[in-house]
Amino acid sequence: MADRLPPWARLVRPAVWPLRVRVAAAFLLAAALALTLLGVFVQVRVAEALEQRTHDLLEAEAEGLAAAPPAERMARVEVMTGDVHAQLLDEDGRPTAASPLVAGLLVSAADLAALPPRGSWSAERVVPVLDDDAAATGDRRVEHEAVTLLVTHADQQLVAVATSREDTDEALDAVRGQLVTGVPLALVVAGALGYLVAGAGLRPIERVRERAARISDRSSGERLPVPPARDELRRLVVTLNAMLDRLDDGLRRQRRFVAEASHELRTPLALLRTEVDLALARPRSPEELSTALRSIGQETTRLTLLAESLLTLAAADEGRLALVREPVDLRDLARDVADRFSASAPAPIRTTTGTAVVVHADRNRLDQAVSNLVDNALRHGAPPVEIDVRRDGSHARLTVTDHGEGFTVDDPFDRFVSSHASAGLGLAIVMEIVAAHGGTTRIVRGNGTTSVVVELLIEDG
Repeated sequence: MADRLPPWARLVRPAVWPLRVRVAAAFLLAAALALTLLGVFVQVRVAEALEQRTHDLLEAEAEGLAAAPPAERMARVEVMTGDVHAQLLDEDGRPTAASPLVAGLLVSAADLAALPPRGSWSAERVVPVLDDDAAATGDRRVEHEAVTLLVTHADQQLVAVATSREDTDEALDAVRGQLVTGVPLALVVAGALGYLVAGAGLRPIERVRERAARISDRSSGERLPVPPARDELRRLVVTLNAMLDRLDDGLRRQRRFVAEASHELRTPLALLRTEVDLALARPRSPEELSTALRSIGQETTRLTLLAESLLTLAAADEGRLALVREPVDLRDLARDVADRFSASAPAPIRTTTGTAVVVHADRNRLDQAVSNLVDNALRHGAPPVEIDVRRDGSHARLTVTDHGEGFTVDDPFDRFVSSHASAGLGLAIVMEIVAAHGGTTRIVRGNGTTSVVVELLIEDG
């Protein structure tokens, strides 16, 4: 959907920006916020420092005048022509002496009302003063100047001192101008740096992407490059490689399963074809045709059982193994299976049971599993075959034991295992059915015996 957006829409939607641009934009935004806060902090601190310097200057001048005798104080005020202006006032606010450049009252009536009874008072005001060159040129032109004013008490007089804010304001303007110029330049540098850093940080991800694009079902065993840094990307790649291992293992099992299934299907199909060809090769007697049909029926039964087994395993692999649960007494189930197999077994199937062992399960599926175990024991073990049903705490335990040599393969529950004691698909189906019921299947080897133990949870109540 993002690819169908017009260019202007993509520009205003960060969600569709490339990851590198988003990282650089986030870096730039963070830098802009930090520089803005830093600029405000610098400006405030510079203003405070300049104001403190001005206040200290005025306070020193005021204290010096206040400490002098009245006559000396007046004389000093009347000759002050520097950066600091001064004015002496009586308690009623009438001026008694002033610096040569003072052209009016430094302290207004409103300021007099705000004065504390003792100590000093400071404010920013605009006051009338003469031009700086008035003493030399005689020009009495009055200007209004922004000043910082400080007033203090001294011997029944008020001492008012003031200094121009021009230097302070110019210094603040200079700082503000440098920030206005420097911050955008710093943001340009920060944006470029963020873009480069984002590119360097995403380069390992791009290498992983390129390798992942080359991996296919024909490149079994190829894995993503693991970055040397022990960071989140390394953990992600390790996790993805583990996932690829599992997928490869599943793919190998699937290919093996298909190959083995094809082989198993080819044998009965070839026999069927042979029987049909022989039956049609020349005229046959009724007895010969009957024999051929019985052979064809046996192979058809084998094909049907194999197809049903493959369908059961396919359903289990996809999590679609349907279960119709009901109360099932494993004692009755074991006796039914034993009776069914005893008719064709070399020796009767023995069952050993105790008290009732009832589980909530699919009877047909459990019957299929137990039948596969007994059939496997009869085919690849040795008589007698025994079925034991017991309750062990909250679990039901069903054990099928034969007196054969036991399994010689590493995993007899694997599909199409090939050995003298192999079970083909039987044990694999048993494991899937039991697992679908939330149970476990394991093999126990003893002295001359092999047992397959199935455990299921008993849900009381």
